[in-house]
Amino acid sequence: MNRIPSTRSRVLRRAFRHMLPGHIVKSSLTRRTIQRVADKLGFVYFGFVSQREDDHKLVRGHTVSATHIDNHYTLGTLHGYDTTIVTRNDVIVTRRATEQRVHWLIVTFDLHTRYDIPHIYIGHQSRDEAFNASYEELRAIMPGTYRPYDKKFLEDYTIYTSPSRTLDVEQIIPPEAANVVASRFHGASIEIEDNIVYLYIESQHPSEVLIEKLLENGLWFAQVVDGNATIMTQSI
Repeated sequence: MNRIPSTRSRVLRRAFRHMLPGHIVKSSLTRRTIQRVADKLGFVYFGFVSQREDDHKLVRGHTVSATHIDNHYTLGTLHGYDTTIVTRNDVIVTRRATEQRVHWLIVTFDLHTRYDIPHIYIGHQSRDEAFNASYEELRAIMPGTYRPYDKKFLEDYTIYTSPSRTLDVEQIIPPEAANVVASRFHGASIEIEDNIVYLYIESQHPSEVLIEKLLENGLWFAQVVDGNATIMTQSI
């Protein structure tokens, strides 16, 4: 029987791999790429941050763990939204008891609404295994109580939330918004937790185009959620 390496062993192996010359060169290229984006947007680039020691706002969401490593941490404000960019790598253990190395590019947006947005994860189905390895509390739902959702969205994405909040989710992310996600987000997954929007996409060394596209999509999505939450608040 194959034994799953201990957490310490996984961390040490990953640290060694990050010291290899090839990895250092690629990490340097990624740093310059994210710094260029930060300079264009007026963001502040911090680089590597420790989840245990540094005085910064921890990027949470379903990818947070005791073993993740964050790098290229960048903060700023985009069209009035407090925004974070970070790359995160980890080794997760799937429900099939196999290890999977993951590299996420993450952007976050602090929502403006005070409405209690339910915890929602809109997962691209190619990344369901990574989500299911790290989170068990949310349940998959089939939206469409009010109006039907497009077939492409339902084929590409799964919505997870508390079943008791399904109707809220359908008002916050109606079919029109879901259609845009399916057509423009190109494999990115979305989470809303504690009124913060997280966008995740698998990319070890993201390009400037990818980072800017994720920021553009995240800003649009945050604005949609804020707008629909305002309508819901007014109807209470």
